[in-house]
Amino acid sequence: FYSLGFAEVVFCAVIGHEQVRGCGSQLMNHLKEHLGKDGVTHFITYADDGAIGFFSKQGFTHKLTLPKSKYEGVITQYKGGQLMDCRLDPTGVSRLYHGLGDGQNVKDGVYPTGANVEVQFLDKKSETGHKWVAAKILDSVVDTKNKQTKYFVHYIGWGKRWDQWTVGEHIRPNLNYDKKQKKPSKKRR
Repeated sequence: FYSLGFAEVVFCAVIGHEQVRGCGSQLMNHLKEHLGKDGVTHFITYADDGAIGFFSKQGFTHKLTLPKSKYEGVITQYKGGQLMDCRLDPTGVSRLYHGLGDGQNVKDGVYPTGANVEVQFLDKKSETGHKWVAAKILDSVVDTKNKQTKYFVHYIGWGKRWDQWTVGEHIRPNLNYDKKQKKPSKKRR
């Protein structure tokens, strides 16, 4: 509903064994980034009871800021679902990764130094050949040749010899980062 400034998630499902790997979060963040860049200001959904937690982690709330006049009569209401709204940033990614918090938010598409993230680490023993590992960004540089930001990361709980440079495509927000404890929780490990 581009002309009305919002988009709706009608159905979103991730197979069980992939749910703990953050596939749904990556998909939602990708959608929010592109919708925001295209001028969409709201992303709404009717979340069933089993999905409310997921959508809440993605920045959706029961407090709708999208005027009812925009969506009433346009979207189908679902029994057993709760309407949720996620306000999008028209610049794209600067406020999408709400789960970072504490001054760690992505700005202009770049993670700040000190952000607690997850980094894709090559792991031949895993089913997919990689796994996501909690890390902290220690430094970043922009490669002037291809204008790509590279990040120097430290894997939490690993020795400094594992610190390495990586690119943004191998980084995602650490949605399990506990802001109160200032360290990653071990929910998904």
